[in-house]
Amino acid sequence: MKYIAHKDESGREQTVKEHLNNVAQLSSAFADVFGEAEMGQLIGLYHDIGKYSHDFQRYIRLPEEKQIRGSVDHSTAGTQYVLQQQGKSLDANLEKMAAGFAIAGHHGGIPDQGTKIDNDGKKLVVRLKRQISSDFKEGMKSDALSVLTFPDTTINIHYLSDLFRKNASVSDREFSFMAYVRMLYSCLVDADYLDTESFMKDGQVNRGKFEPLSKLRDRVDAYIEPFFSPKNPLAVKRTEILKECIAAGDSAEHSLYQLTVPTGGGKTISSLAFAMHYAMAVQPKRQRIIYVIPYTSIIEQTADVFRRIVGENQVIEHHHQVSWDDVNEEDSPKRLATENWDAPLIVTTNVQFFESLFSNRSSKCRKLHNIANSIIIFDEAQMIPIGFLKACMEIIRELTDRYHCTAVFCTATQPSLGEFFPEDRKPVEIVSHQEENYLTFRRCKISMMQETWDMSKLIDELGKQEQCLCIVNRKKTANQLYDRLPSEGRYYLTTNLYPNHRREVLKEIRQRLKEGKRCRVISTSLVEAGVDFSFPMVYREMAGLDNIIQSAGRCNREHERHPEDSRTVVFRLEEESKLPAYITQQACEAAIVAAKYGNDIDLPDAIHEYFQGIHQIKNLDTAGIFGLLENGHEPFIEVADRFKLIKDDTISVFIPQAWDTEEVDMLRDLSERIRNGYASRQDMRKAGSYTVSIYPDKYKSLLDAGKLVQVADDYAVLIDLSVYDKEKGLLPGFVEGMGIFV
Repeated sequence: MKYIAHKDESGREQTVKEHLNNVAQLSSAFADVFGEAEMGQLIGLYHDIGKYSHDFQRYIRLPEEKQIRGSVDHSTAGTQYVLQQQGKSLDANLEKMAAGFAIAGHHGGIPDQGTKIDNDGKKLVVRLKRQISSDFKEGMKSDALSVLTFPDTTINIHYLSDLFRKNASVSDREFSFMAYVRMLYSCLVDADYLDTESFMKDGQVNRGKFEPLSKLRDRVDAYIEPFFSPKNPLAVKRTEILKECIAAGDSAEHSLYQLTVPTGGGKTISSLAFAMHYAMAVQPKRQRIIYVIPYTSIIEQTADVFRRIVGENQVIEHHHQVSWDDVNEEDSPKRLATENWDAPLIVTTNVQFFESLFSNRSSKCRKLHNIANSIIIFDEAQMIPIGFLKACMEIIRELTDRYHCTAVFCTATQPSLGEFFPEDRKPVEIVSHQEENYLTFRRCKISMMQETWDMSKLIDELGKQEQCLCIVNRKKTANQLYDRLPSEGRYYLTTNLYPNHRREVLKEIRQRLKEGKRCRVISTSLVEAGVDFSFPMVYREMAGLDNIIQSAGRCNREHERHPEDSRTVVFRLEEESKLPAYITQQACEAAIVAAKYGNDIDLPDAIHEYFQGIHQIKNLDTAGIFGLLENGHEPFIEVADRFKLIKDDTISVFIPQAWDTEEVDMLRDLSERIRNGYASRQDMRKAGSYTVSIYPDKYKSLLDAGKLVQVADDYAVLIDLSVYDKEKGLLPGFVEGMGIFV
């Protein structure tokens, strides 16, 4: 009998043995990066042995219209098989459990372990009790499938065993074990997807023409060569910072760093130079650089800079998640198109990075093994959500300790993150003379208004300025301000604009600033860090100290004027009482520090004191992740459900709207492929530049009104382009708390 794993529309067949061997080889190579090649091979070989069953073979031979997707359980067989193999040592039991979780979840997601009294069929303990036919073993024997035993030693299992023997806390053991399972699971899922995709496309898969980091480093070095002949005092200081970064990269002495550089000090290029040099100096050499950034606006700008330096096709810009995890859609092209971060340079968001590391879903976890052996730059590190700091820092420690990662906390307002790490592994500062650097790059005076302003007062103040930026805390406030400004030269920067559209708006803003034309920009905090433009006046609604300092970085950015002639005005609005508690708390702490430091609130000591105060008054584990882990039983699903950096899950909406004829045609074709489920991974990467994330209530309003077509649980395509405005983006005229349509 010929045992079939996959069959395409033309009738071509892939055997079970071929698929298992291919996946085992790929999974082994992926896991070898963190020393677990044998475990990767084992889970790859056994993940689909359930396809040897007579039930599955009858199913796969049916005409497609008669197949009932998901009607045959083919993953439980592999789970039971690996967990029933003999092995009495603690190491062997941990290995079997890790393999069992990975195989059990390779379609529907890693399950919770459960307890003996559970009867939920999704729990691992219940699946182990499930009665399945043993006929799959006949197929394995008939196909002469290799029989693997668990390896005698694995690096990470020994580490976990030490935690048990040293009586580490239950939450510490669970945290490390679950991280290990997710890494193994990632190797299996990506290998499975890649081999299935290769078969379904008859080998015609565009893997991307990625170059080694050694070549990219040479391009970075060529780009920065002119910097070593500075023409003015500011350029001299930037060059000093750059040289320190290169020297630290070449020495590659540590795995955890911080890079504290004031706005205007060139930290983006300096951090890239550090990472490229470090990647080549350290052993083992790093294979990837990952930039983790809070805002999509900064991602867009950073990715554009990197593309100019290292090449268009060497950078993946990934900020929107598409999750196709349906267990019943094994061969679906859209499922296989999920992102796997296989490029040498990744630019992504805090949400993407951290939520993936705590997820149990295949589409989110697929890329995790490509984080191993990487340099991770946390740009604007102060923006890692405070309520998740404990879990985020713990996973960074896990990555740097166990998975050959190097992490850098990079910002102008360095938070006190060293307190989360052991004394011998605290972040090492790359740059010296920090206070001197801050004084050199100070470009404006920060004025704290004592009186409270109403909206009319703020409008009057903005009207006095021909060029100004106003940053407020809420979208509702931003909308009201924008609508009341004269239309000439007004701009609204919002996440409701898709990335490519926002790029064009930023380009127009910079041009008007350069030409001295009227330019008044209203924005929420998305522009306060990393967006490269320079205003003579900045207005910032009262917020945290880091928000204020970062906003001031948009004022007189290029030192066009004397610092005394440029101001960042910090004001309070009468409606401030309606702000979320976390903003109010941070604003109060900022006021305390400002009262003590006066005009020097932007110096490192003031910033350090501010963050120490914030960490003392805040709950650093608001989701209760560590309390949940104390209960044991590997709660993969519940941890994933709780770990949401954004309170409500957002839905990504693809916007096939453009104003250039050639772009319109491209987006129309791309929209059709996405809606019909035939978009490739390259298509989805391109679609990310035309995608907006919205909250469920807004999404439901659009869906109910027939403006969207849903193509996945968290992904939709806009079909009524009239609700995408050229000035305000998606949902024009929307006011929070009100319906969009009447």
